[in-house]
Amino acid sequence: MNNSPRETLIDSCGQMLARIKRADGFLTDAGLQFTAEPAPVVGDEASEFITVVWDKQERAADPALLRTHRLTTVRVIAKVKASLTNAQERLDALVTDIEAAFEKQQFRFPVGYQFPQYQSAEPLAASITAGWVGAAVTYTSHIPIRRPAA
Repeated sequence: MNNSPRETLIDSCGQMLARIKRADGFLTDAGLQFTAEPAPVVGDEASEFITVVWDKQERAADPALLRTHRLTTVRVIAKVKASLTNAQERLDALVTDIEAAFEKQQFRFPVGYQFPQYQSAEPLAASITAGWVGAAVTYTSHIPIRRPAA
């Protein structure tokens, strides 16, 4: 069975994010703890992790794509344990890594998928007892309305 267009977008983003490792020139090893699950169990044990989820879909912003594509918003969520002495510094490094992971990776997206465009980054509000500091980096992409025929 083929993935839905949203799953294909998430998978392609995940391929980029899983590359985040110090050995590959990044500032963190968060790619070792990448998950596409919106409520990751891995986050309970890891000192840092990232996940990517689709946030919303809207009518295409480009008139030429109105009948064939949807403007899809994805959020890359990064969290770092607040108990670390340098948690804010590590979170900043992780957000930097997320942006770097998206550079020059157009080849990871199938034909018909727009390469995700950076929109914003924002801190995630968490209660003091949550034990995490986090950020969300938002991207948008025009993706096909339907998956390609098999």
